[in-house]
Amino acid sequence: MTDKDYAGLLQDATRKRTDLVAKVERLKGRLEEAETNLATVEDECRAKKIEPSQIDEAIAKLETRFEKEMKTLQAAMTKAESALEPFENGAV
Repeated sequence: MTDKDYAGLLQDATRKRTDLVAKVERLKGRLEEAETNLATVEDECRAKKIEPSQIDEAIAKLETRFEKEMKTLQAAMTKAESALEPFENGAV
């Protein structure tokens, strides 16, 4: 290999190193942003009296409560429909 070949290899290596440093810096920025967003979400959870480490349990409780309330609503709607039926059919 000649000096020009070594110089070219060195330039390529230097360029790759520079590119890698830039990528690392971008990734650090993204990591910092993600950590900031995570902290914000955790603070919002705590403000709603939900511990972030127990979010899965809180979601499960909310889903169970939602299903129960939907069943109650559906039963009330069925009862209301039944109560209105005589008036719709002209029986009353």
